[in-house]
Amino acid sequence: MRGKIVLLYESERGKALCDTASFVLSQMAVTFGHTLSMPLRRCGRDGQVTDDVLALCEDAAAVLAGESGMRCLPALAEEMGCQIRVRELRYSHLIENHALMGPDKALNAVLIQSVSSRDEDLIAAARQAYALSARDSLPIIQVAPSGKLAESWKKALERADSVSAPFHARETALQQMVPDFVYRPSRMGVILCPPYAGNILAEAAAALCGGAGMCFDSYLCGDCDVYAPLHQESDDVNPFGMLRVLHRLLRDTLRLEREAACMEAAIRNVLQAGWRTPDIARGDVKPLIAEQITDLICQQIEVAGEWINNGK
Repeated sequence: MRGKIVLLYESERGKALCDTASFVLSQMAVTFGHTLSMPLRRCGRDGQVTDDVLALCEDAAAVLAGESGMRCLPALAEEMGCQIRVRELRYSHLIENHALMGPDKALNAVLIQSVSSRDEDLIAAARQAYALSARDSLPIIQVAPSGKLAESWKKALERADSVSAPFHARETALQQMVPDFVYRPSRMGVILCPPYAGNILAEAAAALCGGAGMCFDSYLCGDCDVYAPLHQESDDVNPFGMLRVLHRLLRDTLRLEREAACMEAAIRNVLQAGWRTPDIARGDVKPLIAEQITDLICQQIEVAGEWINNGK
């Protein structure tokens, strides 16, 4: 396979995470015989998307942003024609939970919002929610809008509900969602929101999950998928959010099932072996820096690739 993945960053932390992505994808390409072009570009802090960046992204399979907090990211997603944002907050299946509510209260949530109030974006968000519900057997909670948007929202849900899904969308008021994050986090599932509610809830959920470095955003249903690990407050760089982005990129965007399985196994093996970055380390575990975690992931990819290729 040949393809181009554009890497964009704004800060030195973002560049470090882009370097992680480039290093790991290069190892994956060597292991499985792909050719990937991965141009790297720094974006300004004024929130604007320059013509040269747009030209760079024009024929890309995907764009990887260094952090979800990049000022130009919303404008870039709009320029790419993306209709929805998906904030993946689940990670307790990979690592013991670090939620602020306690170790037995993992936040099991995927937040899906339309990026605008246009009918086509509302429909795209609803369809994504029902598809994810069907795939992962998750309940759907909808934060329904009022006023002029209510009728368009209702029609979007009706069209999405034609997809086979194990759950119908249960309605909850916006003001009830944050208490639900706190008191019933493991029973959340897919949270479907219009733009204004999604913008409010996304930050609240990220703050409460207790492991922002493990989570990421996806901007989908456009000319090009855009991915970004969540912004981290810690001084230490946690690469696991970007590594999970790479798994999603390989599986959902590039449709490379073997490579995605290899990436998922590499992440799981490193975490199950006890390797951690400082922000998620516990007890007397000696933490590793991002570069050491990346090296371990690449070693796992090389081993898995040899096993898969020799098993043909």
